[in-house]
Amino acid sequence: MKREWQERNQGMIKYNGKMWEGAVFDLDGTILDSMWIWESVDGRFLANHGLPVEESYLKALTNMNFPQAAAYTKERYAMAESEAAIMEEWYALARGMYEKEIGLKPHAAEYLEYLHRAGVKIAAATSSEPVLFEAALKNNGVYDYFHTFALSSETPHGKDTPEVYCLAAKRLGTEPQRSIVFEDILKGICNARQAGFYTVAVEDKSAAEEMEQIRAEADVYITDYRQMKEIEK
Repeated sequence: MKREWQERNQGMIKYNGKMWEGAVFDLDGTILDSMWIWESVDGRFLANHGLPVEESYLKALTNMNFPQAAAYTKERYAMAESEAAIMEEWYALARGMYEKEIGLKPHAAEYLEYLHRAGVKIAAATSSEPVLFEAALKNNGVYDYFHTFALSSETPHGKDTPEVYCLAAKRLGTEPQRSIVFEDILKGICNARQAGFYTVAVEDKSAAEEMEQIRAEADVYITDYRQMKEIEK
């Protein structure tokens, strides 16, 4: 019976009594289990420049895309280096880890395959850059499940607004009201909901301080992608 249901509704999935034709995923902390590397990268970057590791600095970077973070870092520490040079140093520190060390969140690969087989259109809306995430997605065998990518750096305000999620949906040819956004950060969940997306929060320890708020704001909260099968109805 389940197989017949999938065949009749090819190109869609059903949650909360509605049919959804697009899935938009954040990458770091949502599909890629990668947030752990940034404390290491930021620590090494600051040490290279004789600067202390400050929690307020690390927290400020959480919701920024690379250009925003580079501009903030340059201004905060009055650095002589250009923003481009700062970003290139970050890339150099992180590239090897993205290529070889980063895995996926629990059962993310199986869930992406499930959506792909159902004919659901899949996009990423990310604050990362292709030079990093493409290698990680390919290394984990899931790159080809994505129809398109939308970068925060392509929008005026990054993830401070819903723009990047709307851009991803537009590139998929879907409407927000017929699409799901998967995110691990509070700001992303709130902005996506504001734009009309159905929202799924994916637990990541980097957002532990905001967990209760995230649970309250998201339509669904999961710790493992297998739970998406459980709420299908």
